[in-house]
Amino acid sequence: MVGYMTGSLVSILMHFSIPDRIQTYVNWTFGTFGGVTWSQMPLFAVAILIGLVTASMVAKPLNAFLLGETYARSMGVDVRRARWAILAAASLLAGAVTAFCGPIGFLGVAVPHLCRILLGTSDHRYLMPATALLGAALALVADVIAQVPGAQVVLPLNAITALIGAPVVVWVILARRNLRETFSA
Repeated sequence: MVGYMTGSLVSILMHFSIPDRIQTYVNWTFGTFGGVTWSQMPLFAVAILIGLVTASMVAKPLNAFLLGETYARSMGVDVRRARWAILAAASLLAGAVTAFCGPIGFLGVAVPHLCRILLGTSDHRYLMPATALLGAALALVADVIAQVPGAQVVLPLNAITALIGAPVVVWVILARRNLRETFSA
C-alpha cells in the first residue's frame, strides 16, 4: 500500500512537472553512474566511506547474530545498539548510491550470495570486503555492457544488473528449496 501511495504521488508530481525534469527523473530511475559529477564526488565518497567504516565495525556482531539474537546477547553484543549500527550502515550505503546513481537493482541481493558461495563462509569479516569488491566489479562490468561499446546507445543499467542478478537470486532460491526437500524427506 505504501508503494501504491508513493507511486500515485510520483504520478501526480510528474503530471505537473516540466518535461525536462521528467526526462531527468526517468533517466535516474534507469540507474546510471554517469550522473555523478566531479563536484558531487567528494560528498558521495565521504558518505560511502562512513557507511563502509560503520559496516566494518558491525562484522563481529553480525557473526554473532548468525546463531540468533539470544546467542549474540550471551556473547556480550548490545543487540539494540548493533541493530541500529547495522541499519545505519545499510541505509547510508544504499541511500547514497540510490541518491547519486539511481536505484540499481539486484547487486545488493545477488552479490552477497555469490560471495558466500565463492568464499564458502558466512564470516562477515571476509564477506563484507569481498561483497564490496565483487559488487563494484560487477557494477563496472554492467556499466561497460550498458554503454554498448561501438554504438551511440546507452542501455538502462538496471536492465543489465537484472540480467546478471536475477539468475543468481533464482538459483539461490531453488538451491535452498532443494536443500529443504532433501532434509525433510
